[in-house]
Amino acid sequence: MPGAPTAVIVDEWPLVRLGIAQALRAVGVRVAGEAGRGDEGLRLVQAGEAAFLVLGAVRNTSLVDLVRRAGAGDHVPRILVLLDQTSRDELASLASLGVDALLVRSARPEEVADAIGRVEKGERVVAPALLPLLVGALGPAEESAGEEDDNGVLTPKELEVLSRLAEGRSNREIANALYVTPATVKTHLAHIYAKLGVTDRHGALARAVELGLLG
Repeated sequence: MPGAPTAVIVDEWPLVRLGIAQALRAVGVRVAGEAGRGDEGLRLVQAGEAAFLVLGAVRNTSLVDLVRRAGAGDHVPRILVLLDQTSRDELASLASLGVDALLVRSARPEEVADAIGRVEKGERVVAPALLPLLVGALGPAEESAGEEDDNGVLTPKELEVLSRLAEGRSNREIANALYVTPATVKTHLAHIYAKLGVTDRHGALARAVELGLLG
């Protein structure tokens, strides 16, 4: 695939690396190298100036440390992290370091492929399963400081709907909790999506976490 973006995969399990490689190839990304150790993976990224670094399970090395070191190199790749069991603090640290995609390690190949495609478009991806851990863990994004006050974009009622959304409630459950009709909730959600520049509830929650709207 001449001219295709390249990626380096780091995971201690060869079969996991194989599955990730297949997902990357499905979206036109060429695997430039694989490694079971973090140091070797970072070396391959710098040597080949890989566009993507995909981090999975790595023994004896902190993912936070690997991401920090990858971001401090001469060449900075886009970083996707596949998490197994993680703590709220680790997840918040990875997010604050600007990881481009935070996924669960059990993600299906098509989910990894979708994340790659969205990252290539400049989006930041957070797996829905990880969003509850991030709620309230991050403050407002630094980039929002020079923009219109993002906390004032949503009305109090829309923030309330967004909060219920973060709890995993359905439209009907939100309606019952707020004593409104499901149609009203649907209208609120349409406004929330438009204001946050997203198209669905997962995108809304990811953007809300990024902006610190969910305390």
